[in-house]
Amino acid sequence: MLAKRISLSMLLTLCLLQGCVVAKVVDVAAGTAIGVTKVAVKTTGKVVGAAIPDGDKEESQE
Repeated sequence: MLAKRISLSMLLTLCLLQGCVVAKVVDVAAGTAIGVTKVAVKTTGKVVGAAIPDGDKEESQE
């Protein structure tokens, strides 16, 4: 009887911990995707800024 209780409690504990592991994996994946997206947007902005002059260095000719 004691062995059944221990086995059941271990099984329940493993099921509960599995949810934590899944949540952590999703969190890491989302964090990585956000980081990659930020780098891609910054790089694209720099490339577009270099290709299309926007008048940052223009001086007034008056």
